[in-house]
Amino acid sequence: MGAPVFARADAVKPPDVSTVILSISPRTVRWATVHKHPEPADHDPYYHVEVIEKERASPPWQFKRLAAHVVVTADALDRSRVRRKAKTYFYKDIEFRIAYRAWHAQPLMQQEAGFCRTTILECVDAADNIRP
Repeated sequence: MGAPVFARADAVKPPDVSTVILSISPRTVRWATVHKHPEPADHDPYYHVEVIEKERASPPWQFKRLAAHVVVTADALDRSRVRRKAKTYFYKDIEFRIAYRAWHAQPLMQQEAGFCRTTILECVDAADNIRP
């Protein structure tokens, strides 16, 4: 047997993720998972969110992703917020990360065209109506 090995385990900082309830009905809850907060050092004053819809009676793994990535102003995020509580879940963010990277790779002018300035659900609905 060899000598004992001591390793130092540092605490891993959890991701800075929060949720904002967008709508609640007796059957459905919709929320935005805020993955990225404004970062002045990166010259990014916006919130980056993913939008989820879930039937309240369904199991946690049955949900619909309404948008993988939406860029939101602080005012739009506040206008979108419903001041009620609801049970939400955190899902793997791979779709968000892919969409965020694709948005980040676009020229600045194209990035700015996609900012949500009204409410998140209005922006998601408008994006759905544009698709063929």
